[in-house]
Amino acid sequence: MTSHNSTDGVSLPRIAAGAVLGAALAFGTVTGIAPLAAAQPTTKAEVPPPPRVNPDQVLMAISQEYQTGASGGQVSKLIEQVMTLRKRGIRPSVANTQALLAGLDARPNQKPLIDALQSTLIYQRKVMAQGANQMPSGGGAPPVATPGSPGGGMGSPAWSPGNPMQQGGETIFPMPGR
Repeated sequence: MTSHNSTDGVSLPRIAAGAVLGAALAFGTVTGIAPLAAAQPTTKAEVPPPPRVNPDQVLMAISQEYQTGASGGQVSKLIEQVMTLRKRGIRPSVANTQALLAGLDARPNQKPLIDALQSTLIYQRKVMAQGANQMPSGGGAPPVATPGSPGGGMGSPAWSPGNPMQQGGETIFPMPGR
């Protein structure tokens, strides 16, 4: 007959090891030192992108700081032009906004801010020119034909060749009062 260290078939060293391991895990969980958190390496690819900045807030900050009137410097004249185009609904791009922020951070050197404002102005003018060149895509009424207008043809009963409303030289529906 063999003797056992415990009554249920589980040895005393196993119970002690389980208790120590459980206490260590509980301590790590309470203090925030979890073994899983240390196993996750970080890479540069996982760095979150920079927070999005509202272009209108950046433009307003520059405008309030630099718009002094008609005799302002180069920055005030550029921000006035950029704000005029913005009021027309033409927003600067995200890259322009980031360049404006970088220009603000580089002060007292105004060269980066001037460059950023010039590139923003160029972008806004390009967007405005593209918008002016686009034809409206439907949604509007067709041009109205008036008698005597070139190409109108309203004087004749058939508006175009092959008119389905005309059969054999006569109109399908006679004009009322004629």
